[in-house]
Amino acid sequence: MDWFKELYDEFRMKHGFGSIPESRTVKEVDFLIEELGLGKGSKVLDLFCGTGRHCLELTKRGIEAVGVEWNLSYISVAAEKARKASVSPSFIQGDVRGVDFGKGYDAVIIMFQSFGYLPDAEDREVLVRAHAATKPGGRFLIEILNRDNILQNWQPSSERETDGVTVVEEREFDMLSSRINAEITRYEDSGPQARHVSWRMYSAHEIKNICEGIGYRFVAGYANIDRAPLTLEARMMRLVFEKPAS
Repeated sequence: MDWFKELYDEFRMKHGFGSIPESRTVKEVDFLIEELGLGKGSKVLDLFCGTGRHCLELTKRGIEAVGVEWNLSYISVAAEKARKASVSPSFIQGDVRGVDFGKGYDAVIIMFQSFGYLPDAEDREVLVRAHAATKPGGRFLIEILNRDNILQNWQPSSERETDGVTVVEEREFDMLSSRINAEITRYEDSGPQARHVSWRMYSAHEIKNICEGIGYRFVAGYANIDRAPLTLEARMMRLVFEKPAS
């Protein structure tokens, strides 16, 4: 079983992306609209969409959003949020490595460190499929952790308390594969819940080289949605690419 299909359960949703305030999502979508040149009637593909917070906000702006997510319970949450908000984004339940999400998108996005789950060749294939789905002149944006910053501030272990549950992480970094291999243990009332993680960390130049190699053109890189310059101190990177019109 792919490790992330066990990690991303209800607890992870509730205390991760499920706890992000709507005001932050609004600002992120403002940023997406400006960087990707979106307007009413634009069509956006959101890969690894989770519970669809970006899809929902994009749809509120008159943009056609399609979200792809393997976790059926996350899709159910997204659909309920859409019903309550009286908007109708489209959600596709399935694995981005194989599901058919169509073509002709004005933009494709991967947000909130939702990349690096897979072996290198499969990660690249996801980006190849994103490129194929992007129409000529369209854009691609990926929001991803900065490997160089992670290593500068490396912590082999950490402990935190979340909603009364102690969460302990023990990490190792494999220099040959550039992967964080970790055990995450949650000490819940029912007993310890252990999850294994093997997350590929990428530097900016690696993502740039991969994307350029499959046909995208690099446009810009930012440290945050306020467009601060991309530096070693940036924990999260926002990298923008364009599919040439010809």
